[in-house]
Amino acid sequence: MTLVPPLSARINDHAKQLAITSPTLRRVLLHWLECRTGRLMPMWSDIRPAKIKTELPFIWQYRYDSEQDEFFGGLCGEEIRRLMGRSIKNERFRDLYPGDPHLFSRAKRVLFDPAIYYGRGLLFTQRDRQCFGERLVLPFASPDGMPAGILGATDYHYSFLYRAGPESQCEVEQWSPLGQHSVGKGLQRPSAMSLPPRLG
Repeated sequence: MTLVPPLSARINDHAKQLAITSPTLRRVLLHWLECRTGRLMPMWSDIRPAKIKTELPFIWQYRYDSEQDEFFGGLCGEEIRRLMGRSIKNERFRDLYPGDPHLFSRAKRVLFDPAIYYGRGLLFTQRDRQCFGERLVLPFASPDGMPAGILGATDYHYSFLYRAGPESQCEVEQWSPLGQHSVGKGLQRPSAMSLPPRLG
């Protein structure tokens, strides 16, 4: 008889493979994988906010409109609202980041590849402050299984978390494709970096 490791053990493996150190992001990933239940991605209705209530302040969500080829903001936690200086609800993604088209391309890659995105380092610049931390972006589907949007969590701090290396100057990107129905398979080690968007 083959013994299957418990979900918590498998999550720890995935978090290590993606180099996730934030407990907040680990718990969000755990819940997303629990909701996934063997599918390529869970539906938005599968997500249970009550099970990640301590993480909700750091969570954000966008739904995708195929006719307009645009993401529209939905759920926006208090810490994200504080970071953005506004709510993202019903806001167009590209209106929020007009000078950073790579963020829109990243969001579409998460949804349509599909893939898990993890980034760490310098996430944003905001007036005279810099925002460091970790970011997780996950896809979700509609009831008919079609790509429907992205769920994300950003654990950030206005302090120098990285004293050296590329993380001190930009966001180091890491991707995990979901095409094989496994977070760990096809893992791409950090190879891309993106300059942080400016807020405000």
